[in-house]
Parts: sequence; structure tokens; C-alpha cells
Amino acid sequence: MTYSLEPMVGNKDSGVTVMHLEGPLNTVNEYMQSIKDKYEHDWSFQSGDHALLSDLYTDPLIVEKIQNISFENISVDKLFQSNVLMTVVLHGDSGSGKSFIAQKMLLDWASKAASSIDFSVVFYLRCEELMFIEQMNLSKLLSSNCSLTPVQISKMLQHFPEKLLFIVDGFDHLRLTQDIYDMSELIDPLQKTLPEVIVCALLRRFLVPESTLLVTTRTKNTVNKLLNGQQCVTEILGFSEKMVKMYFQTFFSKEYESLKANETVFTACSSPVIRWIISEMLRVGANIKFGLETTTSIYIDFVCTLLEHHSQGLSRSVPTLLRSLGQLAERGMLETRVLFDEKSVNEMVSGTEKLFLRKRTVCQETMFGFMHRSFQEFFTALYFVLLDEEESQRKVKELLYTVERGWTLSCWPDPDFSMADVEVRQSEFLQPVILFLCGLCWKDLIPSFFEKHNMAVSVNIETHLKEWINKCSQRYQNEHLLFILHCLFELHQKSFTAKVLQRMILMDLSNMSLKTTDCWVLKHCLESSEHISNLKLQVTSDNLKMLHPALYKCKELWLLIDHISDCVVDLISAPGKQKILKKLNIKKLENGGSFFHLEITVSVRERDITLSFSRSMFTSSITELTLTSPHSVVSIIKWMESQNKQSSSYINPEEEKDLMFLKSLSGLKKVCLHVSNLNDTFACELLSLIQACSSLTQLWLSPDIKKGFSISDRKDFRKHIQSLKKSLNEMRWTLTFWGNSVLIKPNEERFTEKLQTKTDMGASPLLLTSEVAEVFTPQLIEMNRANKHKITYRFVCPHAGQFQCSLTSLVFVMDSEGEVQYKVDSWDPRLLDGLGQMQPAGPLYDIDCINGSISNLHLPHCETFSGENKDCLAVAHFTVGGIEMMQPLKVTETHVVIDIRDLSLFGLLKKIFSGSPIDAQVLLFLRPLICGQKNKILDVHLLPKNVPVSEVQCCHQDKAYIETSSKCRLFPHRLYSLCCQPEECEVQPTSEIFEHNNFGPNYHPTFEVFLEVDTEEVRLGILDEAESRNVVWNKRRILLTGQGSQHKRKSGSEFVDALRDKLIQRVSSVMAIADSLKSKRMITDELYNKVEVSDTDTEKMRRLFKGLDSGGASVKAEFYRLLMENEPHLVDELESGHSGSSRPQ
Repeated sequence: MTYSLEPMVGNKDSGVTVMHLEGPLNTVNEYMQSIKDKYEHDWSFQSGDHALLSDLYTDPLIVEKIQNISFENISVDKLFQSNVLMTVVLHGDSGSGKSFIAQKMLLDWASKAASSIDFSVVFYLRCEELMFIEQMNLSKLLSSNCSLTPVQISKMLQHFPEKLLFIVDGFDHLRLTQDIYDMSELIDPLQKTLPEVIVCALLRRFLVPESTLLVTTRTKNTVNKLLNGQQCVTEILGFSEKMVKMYFQTFFSKEYESLKANETVFTACSSPVIRWIISEMLRVGANIKFGLETTTSIYIDFVCTLLEHHSQGLSRSVPTLLRSLGQLAERGMLETRVLFDEKSVNEMVSGTEKLFLRKRTVCQETMFGFMHRSFQEFFTALYFVLLDEEESQRKVKELLYTVERGWTLSCWPDPDFSMADVEVRQSEFLQPVILFLCGLCWKDLIPSFFEKHNMAVSVNIETHLKEWINKCSQRYQNEHLLFILHCLFELHQKSFTAKVLQRMILMDLSNMSLKTTDCWVLKHCLESSEHISNLKLQVTSDNLKMLHPALYKCKELWLLIDHISDCVVDLISAPGKQKILKKLNIKKLENGGSFFHLEITVSVRERDITLSFSRSMFTSSITELTLTSPHSVVSIIKWMESQNKQSSSYINPEEEKDLMFLKSLSGLKKVCLHVSNLNDTFACELLSLIQACSSLTQLWLSPDIKKGFSISDRKDFRKHIQSLKKSLNEMRWTLTFWGNSVLIKPNEERFTEKLQTKTDMGASPLLLTSEVAEVFTPQLIEMNRANKHKITYRFVCPHAGQFQCSLTSLVFVMDSEGEVQYKVDSWDPRLLDGLGQMQPAGPLYDIDCINGSISNLHLPHCETFSGENKDCLAVAHFTVGGIEMMQPLKVTETHVVIDIRDLSLFGLLKKIFSGSPIDAQVLLFLRPLICGQKNKILDVHLLPKNVPVSEVQCCHQDKAYIETSSKCRLFPHRLYSLCCQPEECEVQPTSEIFEHNNFGPNYHPTFEVFLEVDTEEVRLGILDEAESRNVVWNKRRILLTGQGSQHKRKSGSEFVDALRDKLIQRVSSVMAIADSLKSKRMITDELYNKVEVSDTDTEKMRRLFKGLDSGGASVKAEFYRLLMENEPHLVDELESGHSGSSRPQ
């Protein structure tokens, strides 16, 4: 990547000329030369040879995250192509080459190589050095790291800030405090302050806001909270196989063939730091062993090689030296630092013992750091192992606790910085230490290293690590799950890996780009296991080639890919061929460069292959196909892509051509079409398709509503359909209207003759949205007395079709007539523990079909989709054998569609901690008035939209439901308050967090409003406390009159009945009340004696209530009067509504 200096000479647009600076060209040229002197050469630790950095540099694979949905390859020289001011975030793991890329960019600019993007000056800030610099202003800070003076820099900042590039390398090394995030936007560039404050002010664009920024970081979330303006978030994936091959053929041609034969090491060289380690070993003639299976084993072999080459210069034993290096490394890890002053280093190691350290000058002081950050992590792990048993276990436990706590905090994202971010960042720093600890426990190779130097690894360390892995593997997904897989790889114990993977219900790695090393690790883990329940991946076609043989071990597989390759076709062929893989979902996304893009989903169930096509604009009329030939998939996709490209000219699709193409496919079973022009030509081609495809069982036609569908269009559509119906009847095919859509299928007699099987409508409704379903109101079966808060819904289906319940919004796709019974069940928290980072996103439905069959189920959701949560939903299917995690066939704006084969419990799940709002509802219930009650009490419930109102009503049968416009959008875990008029009414609590996963069985009110008894009308609104009290549910009039007989005043006996449970727990004057009741002969002597001998007040009250129940209303009324005399404060508290009831007179 290169940059030129041309704008320095003159730029009419920016108004910058040479006259603005004193000798600017010479000054900047001198600065450029100093950069070349410093960074032009790199040297070998082992051989001491120097080489040009530009010769050693290899372009890595870098991806840019597009709208938090997909990833797109981007080269280094394209990072700053946009003319918009932006911040580029270059993210990568330790050893991914972030600093090397930053230095190469700086060197390219200093070398004046040609480039499409120009910067006048590039400033380079290494954050790891800033913690050793005193307070100073921006100009002086920049000057401390280059040959320019503060005065020269001040003029540059003043005259052409828009042509400056700041490279902030190693953001993670900054010391962050709350003060940094709370800094004022009016920070003075001349003010002396801490270097980290200045860097953060640059990132937040409080200083030099017109400049361009490049930030390298290991952690993304923390830096993202600082950045303002447009951002380009990228990630380094390492080197491709082609790049690795080219590098070793160029620099190590003699050793290349033997290295290529060592597949594990060659694959590991896709990581820049591993490639560097192997290169260093080859330079001194070391043999690369074939036993190097893990990353840890490569590091140990490298350390052994260095110790062997420098053994004569060592003044201490190897274990003593390693402990000293480990102690230094641990201190750096805990203090988040990679540089150490010379005095501290000399206290621990001296002379040739510094062979693992690199010397550097920072602000004219000599500093030392490990040859690479990853060696600091390695020696920390080695130090833990070499400690005595007790201390070793203590440190390992602390390490595991710290990392898991960071994971937990990272799962509760906050848009603003908090001190939790510091813990999360520290957790990410320490993660590699756990990997090396796992690697040090590998029993095949590692013991020889320890035995050689009379060292030993405690068995208890391995035990702690395995327990931690077992626990975390059940709780986390995506990047945390990937880390656990790396831990399993480093342990390299096949039986333990199989045990861990067997317990996982879902392995979700779909929201991240997998590196080559990640795929190698995943392949190893899959091969170690007998089978995997459910795996979600986002992979390139190259990585899929590596994983391909191991993916057959998945029972259900979900892939997001960039290309339909031969490997994909093989996978599509797998279900139904006596292989473990039974269900496959593939989603292919086009690169986001074009406005028109095609999303293809391939789902395989048994031998049926269903292809669904979602369309951005004008594309082919085909929306879904089902067929049995895997080899037809590639030709279909190519056809659809060609149609997609042609359609960008805003010409109506040639639907007749689609039908002609479909006739060429073998094994075609079902077709779904969106038709914009149903003319005679199209009708003829349609009939020709039916005649040509003997395997065809279903044909769906829907008008293309996106192109407009007026009343006259609807009439024309039906007119042509009616003329088509006559021809279909002659061919013994039937035509049925479903809303605006049409189903064409062979009649039962013809179908039985031809296929000797019953019509299967399994995938038919996928083209339909839930809006075209027939709406029905179910019968409510009489409630069970044992559980009066349970409703069972009953629906008698008259014929095949799609039907939507008016109470629950469930949609059933029925194959034939039949009876369906369903009810809402409770989510079992114990079962949810095994679902990782998934949580309920809707009620759990228990569904049974008495006769007939259901082929598809549409579950209502309440998500508001954005790029981040587009694929956040799944369905849990609870069976006798456990939980099946089902991926949706389709997700509409309102429903999640699944294909079902058997019935039981079904419930929606979503990824935890989604940052998007959900559709919600505000439900109002007025409590019944009790005799003598001072206030009316209105309960306000904030609930997800897909909670059936009928379920909440059933839970609160004694209260009056007040209908009102209830729709709103609320953020999960956000604080909301209720505003109320008249203002003298009391609301409790004043604010409350919205619990978005409240799906029963109990629906407790979010707010309680206390009103005067004679209040007939109230105005209510919901405010978002996190957004300056913005109104999210506008104030509206709520009428409290006319609620009927439910609100007649209750007697004291009814009050006692309503508060039975609370009175048993709360009344303390039981004997005083019992004495009075006995003296009035309202309870028997026998009951009185039982009350008296009971040990606790709670037990006394339980026995006393038996007498109250047998005595009737008069005894309960007297009990209430006595309670008022003995415990007036308790009655007042209950009267105020704190305990959920009210006081009679």
C-alpha cells in the first residue's frame, strides 16, 4: 500500500500550499527518510540476518464486515478508497500481523510509492510505548515518535488536517478509565494530559476531527464505543494456502517439499506468527518434526531450538531460567503491558539469557519486550505449570474465573463504556494463556520436554481445565465456543473432545469469519466425535473443502457460503443416504456490491431438496423449488443468477423462459412462482410444464404484489385462472384459491394412480406469508380444576390449507381436514441451561393433532429485524429423547416457519443479548374493588407482542381487562417508566426494566397505578429512561367506568380469601385472634388446642384457616375485624396494594 506527497505541494480544493509551512517539503522528506531508516529492514532472531521488510511482507486475507450480516474480502490498498472521512479498524488475534501491516503502510508512504489515495503526512503511534511517556500535548506526543518538531506538527495539524493519517497501533495497550470516556468534547490540543487521553480524543474526533484514522486492535467492542463517524471494521484472517506456498517456495525452496508434507505445520503457517517461527527455525537448519500437532508443541520446539543453540551461554539451569521468564511474563499480563524497563529485566535475566527478549528504545530509555506478544502468553502458562502444586492451582483457578467473568460481562453489551469493559478486555488478554495451559497437558509430545529438564505438570491443572471446558461449552456460542474448540485441539484428547461435543445441542459459529486455523481445529474436533447435533457455520468455499469430509457427522447443518461448489452438491446428496447428516440448510449470499442481490436457501430433508429465493427487486419469477436431483441444484442457481443480472435493467422478467427452463430439470416435485403477467402464452407454458414433468406434485402461483396489485389486477388474475382451471380439469389436476394465491395439484384419484402415495404438502406454504391464511377463532376447552390458569385451544380443520389462530397467531399448514389441540406450557429452566446463548423468544406451545396432519408450523415472533439479528431465531423442539434445535425454513416479518414431522412442544429461541428492540404490547387490568378500599388499582403489563392476551386474561380472571391500542416497541433490559394523569395518582415502581422473556405461567404487572375510587378516566404513557425519557407508547385516554359487576365491593370474608397465602405468612398475633374466636365459640376447643401447640406462626395460621373455612363468611369477617385491632399496620400495608390486594371495611 502506498501514498504520495502531492497534496503538500498544492491542492486547490483544500487551499493548502507550500507557503503555509517553512520548508515543508524538505521537512517531510527528512521525516520520510527517518521512517525508512527505522522500518525498512527486519532481522532474524536466530541468524541475525537482515532483510527488507517489503520482501518479507505478504498480503494477508482481510475481510470487511458488511452491515453486520456478511463478510467481504478487502485488500490493504483498498482500506481508504472511500472519499468519506472514516476510521478503519483492523482487528486480529495475537500474532495475526496487525503491527506488521501498520508498519508496512507507514513505510509505503515514506517510500513515495504510487497510490490511489494520498496523505500528506502519516503519524504512527505505538500504544504499548505510551504508558512510559509523561503528560504532554498532542504535538509534543507526535514529535516524541518522529523527527518532526512540535512546532512543525502544530502547523500541519492547523493547515491540512484532512490530509493526515493517524495510525494507532495496539489500542488494547492503552490504560482506560471512566474519565477517558467522560472527557469533554472541547479538549484543548495545547493542553498537557496523559497520552491515552490524547489518543482517545483522536478516536472520538474531539481532536483533529477532519483526519483519517487506522486503529489496530485485538478487541473490537471497546474501541467501537469510542469511535465517531463512519467506520470500516475489518478482520485479518491470516494467509491463504497459496500465499504460504509462495512464501516458502521463495525463501526456503530446499525445505519446501518436506514442510508441505507436514500438513499440520503447513496449515498452521497461515498464522503470521507461526510462519515467522517456522522460518526462524529453518534459517538455522532445525528439522521441523512431524509430531508438532498443536500450537503449543510448535512453541515448545522453538524454545528448545533456541536453548540448544545458546546452551553454552546460560548461567543458570533451564527450569530456573524459564521460571524467571515466566514470572516476568505474568507480571506483564496482569499489568497489560508488553515492555519492561531494563532494571526490572536485569533482576530476573541477564546476558545471553535475554535470548527470548527484544531490546527497544522508548523516549531514550532502554526497554525490553518478548520477541512476540504470544511468547509472553506462552511463558506465563509455563510459569503456572512450574510453580508448586498449591500455588499453581490457585493461579489457574483465578485465571479461569477471570476469563469466564469477562465472557459473562461481554454477553451483556452496553452501548456506553463502563468499567466492565476493562474486565472484558483483560479477559481477552488472558485467553491465550488458557490455550497454552491446555497444550502443556498434551500427553503425547509435551512430557518429553519436561522430563528432559526434570520438570513435571500437575494432573490437577488438567482436571481444572477440563471441568471449566465442560461447563463453558454448555453456555457460550460463536467466538467463545470457537475458543473452547481451540482448547480441545490443544488438549488433543479424542475421547474428551467427543464427550464435550456430544453434550452440545447447538454449535453456532455463524456470525464470524473462520480462519484457516479455525477450520483445521473444527475439523479435528468433528473427526473426534461420533456425531454433532446441530452446527451453524459461515465459511468460504476453500474452507468448506477442508471441512467437507467431517461435516457428514452433523445431524443438522446450517451453512452460509459464498459459492455453491462440488462439496456443497455432495452434502446435498447426503440426507437419505444412510448417513448421519439428515437435514441441511444452505444460504448463499451475493457480494453486497450490487443493489440487486439474490439470497438462496437450500434445505434438505430426507431426499427432498428445497431451494428458496429471496429477491431484492426484479428477479426471476421462481421463488421456491423442490426436487430430488442434487446435481440440478448448481444449474438452477446459475440460471437464477443469470436472471438476476438481466433483471437489473428494470425489465419485467420473462416468466415463460422460467417455465421452459423448469422443464429441463429432473426430479422436480414442487414449484412456487410469483407471476406479474398471467397471459395466454404463460398459461400454455404452464400446462406444458405439467405435462412434461411427471414427478411434479404441486404448483403455486401468486401475483407479484411488489409490482402493484390493484383491484382490476386481481380481477384479471382470477379471470385467467378460471380459464386455466378448465384445461387443468381435463388433465385431472385441481386448482384451489388460498387468498390471493393458487395451488395447483393432481387430484387424488390421478395422484394415487401415478405415485401410489398420499400428497405431500411439506414445503408448499413457504412462498406464502402468514397473512394469506384463513383466520379462525378456536374453541376454549373447559379448564382443568387442578390448574385453573391453563387454557386448551381446539381447532377443527375443515380442509387442507393454511389457518391462523386469532388468539395466539399460530399458523397451521394442514395436509387435510383434522382436529388440532394446543396449549401454552412453561419453559423448564433446567432444559434451557443446555442451550448455550439462547433464550425463549415466545411461548412454549404443546401441540397435538388428533387426526389429519400438520406439515408446517408458523410461530409468531416479535423481532424487529436489523443486520445484527437477522439470523437470531431458532426453534426448540422438545421430545422424549431431548431437545432438537430446528433452523427456520423461512422467517417473515411476523412468523418463523418450520417443517415438522412429529408433534410435541415447540418454542421460539433467540440469541441472548440482542441489541434491537422488539414489538411489545401494553395490557391493562383493573383490580376488583373491595369494600372500604381507598383506591382503584390498575395493573399495567409490558409484555412481548407474541404473548397471547387470552393467556394473561386467564391468569387474572378476577380482574377486568381494559382494551386499548397496545402496540409499542421496547428494548430488552432497558429501563422504562409510566407517566400518568391525573398527576396526584401514585405509580409503583417509579421505573422498571423491561423483561422481554416473560412467557408465563405467571404474568405479574410491571406497574401498579393507584387512583381515587371515583376516578373514571386516566391518561397513561410509557417513557424510555435511557433515551431522555422519550415517549415509546403515546399517552392515551383509558376509561375506567362501565367495567360491570366485577367491580362490586367485596366483603371482609372475600378479602380474607383473596389474601389467604399472604396472611398465613405474615400474621403474628395468631393466638390473640384465636383466643377471641374461641371465646365467641367460633372455633372448637380441639382446633384451638392444635393451633396452640403448633411450633410456628405460619403453622398456627394454617390450622386456624381450617376453622375459618368451616365457619363460613361470618367467621372470616370476624377474623378480619380482629386482625384490624391487633395488626393495623399489616392491614394498612395490604390496603396500599404492596401485597397485591386491597382492604375491605
